[in-house]
Amino acid sequence: MEQQQSRQTPPISQESYGKRFWELWGPILIKWAIGIGVGMAAMIALMMVYIGTHYTTTEALNSLMDNQDKMMELYEKIVVKYIDYSTLVEGMEALITIPVMAVMFHRDRVKEKMQGIIPNRKAPIWKYAAIVIMSLAMSLGLNNLIIIGNLSAVDETYMTTMNALYSAPLILQIICLAVLVPICEEYVFRGLFFQRMRARTSYRYAAIYSSLVFGMLHMNLIQMIYGFILGLMLTYVYEKYGSLKAPIIAHMSMNLLSVLATQFQMYDWLVKNPVRMGVLTVLCATVSATMYVWMQRIEEKPEIPNQKAGDENLAV
Repeated sequence: MEQQQSRQTPPISQESYGKRFWELWGPILIKWAIGIGVGMAAMIALMMVYIGTHYTTTEALNSLMDNQDKMMELYEKIVVKYIDYSTLVEGMEALITIPVMAVMFHRDRVKEKMQGIIPNRKAPIWKYAAIVIMSLAMSLGLNNLIIIGNLSAVDETYMTTMNALYSAPLILQIICLAVLVPICEEYVFRGLFFQRMRARTSYRYAAIYSSLVFGMLHMNLIQMIYGFILGLMLTYVYEKYGSLKAPIIAHMSMNLLSVLATQFQMYDWLVKNPVRMGVLTVLCATVSATMYVWMQRIEEKPEIPNQKAGDENLAV
């Protein structure tokens, strides 16, 4: 008897390489293009404000334009200002990207329905507590390991990025980093990139590849490692819970913890007592493993019409 796949993946049609490339990488390229556009708009706006404030006369403006050294000095000042506003820029990029990705995500689900693809079963809401617990434990444990290993000392880019993001007002950090950015990234990397790979290949390959891309695009060593590990967790809860809400809630929980822990100097408090940090790290690993084992019991396979009882335990 043939094995029944959980998603009833249809055979791949003879598409052009370009079309298949765009289908997979399109969401990431669109997000990247929006990010460049928002970044350029922010730089231009900052430059106009600075020039309008410091060069109020035509003579002063002409002197600036004719002096290459002054132009370079102006550019450096604008870059410093841009870094100060990086949290707001990240939030604006996410805010613009989310509706675009939501439309693409909805179209994919409609297309799957028309093709007769049966999605994974959705887990009940009460089981989402396990997602929050596991994501918080994993995030805290991994951050502790980064501190214990002193990895930040070998990656100046990571420290520069973190200092810039976490220097904004707390409410802005929560809105941008703990709400908008997680929604945006989950639409792009799990809802579209992973899901489209999942339709063509095995869960394991799609999870590893999409998590690797997710990590690599963070552009510094520590966040690459951190993003890859947590990316695997996010694809797992998406697969198990059958809804994009699952990785969004997990991602929000992790980012909110990072924001609040940095704001209230929790990691500085932990560093003062290595034993305390070590015990907490072991506890985080234990909690994460327990939640993972518990999630294993969630039945994600779809209810396939007219499926015989004997087929229920076939391999996915």
